[in-house]
Amino acid sequence: MKILIFGGSGFLGTKLKNIFSDEGHEVLNIDHKKNSEYILDATKFKQVSDFLKSQKPDIIIDTIALTNSVECEQNPKLAKSLNFTTAKNLSLAAKEINAKLFFISSSYVFDGKRGNYSEEDLPSPEGVYAKTKFMAEKELLKEKKNIIFRVDLLYGYNGKNAPNGIFGKILCNKTFYVGNPNQIRSPLFIEDIPPIIEKLYFLNQEGLFNLSGPDKIKMIDFLLKLENLIRKDSKICLIKNEKLLVPEKENSSLNSDKIHKLRVKMHNLEESLKRIKKEL
Repeated sequence: MKILIFGGSGFLGTKLKNIFSDEGHEVLNIDHKKNSEYILDATKFKQVSDFLKSQKPDIIIDTIALTNSVECEQNPKLAKSLNFTTAKNLSLAAKEINAKLFFISSSYVFDGKRGNYSEEDLPSPEGVYAKTKFMAEKELLKEKKNIIFRVDLLYGYNGKNAPNGIFGKILCNKTFYVGNPNQIRSPLFIEDIPPIIEKLYFLNQEGLFNLSGPDKIKMIDFLLKLENLIRKDSKICLIKNEKLLVPEKENSSLNSDKIHKLRVKMHNLEESLKRIKKEL
């Protein structure tokens, strides 16, 4: 298959590129950064449309996002551009060539008051990041062929000097600040995503799917497990949640029963941490 990854220089894009390439697929990474394989401004529809028509991919994966909640609050125009406009452009351009689009959304489209949210629960986004992601979801659901993945907290390892998401913040050996240590998450091992994309593509699935790991765990406990992979002395520092510009939610965990009915594999924390430890 031919697979195009937009936002391909980031944490998820890098992992997708590596795994799909190892499986023998033709994979192109597209980003706005100078060191990208292909440089393109996805906020410009004509650029997106012309590029997709020239490449004719089978699968398009949209990982473009401004995920930092503080940055989103400080620059809502940029947040809308990256979280909504790019997704809309990719959806319209994918329809022109009849390609399958996978979009990465977030559990933060919910208010985070009770957790274990299913695809049937009504989103109630709070803050610019959540609102722009939900705007993108609604736009993409207009085209039935699209698939939207709502994920909670992604984790994994891409290697030294590569983007490593939340684990990268631990690897850099600096103080890690946590506003709500008791926040409940359902972390998803990043290596579970590529086989799920393949399976849903070949099963001709459509619509909205939650993706989350089987463990529901307090944020502090999850971070300590990651930190224990590389050091004994913790650099995690607690700060008062109410002092944060964007306070952390109480429970952003997801219910993934819908995707499990398709018999997909989700690694639990114990399994995935062993794999990361081996890679280190």
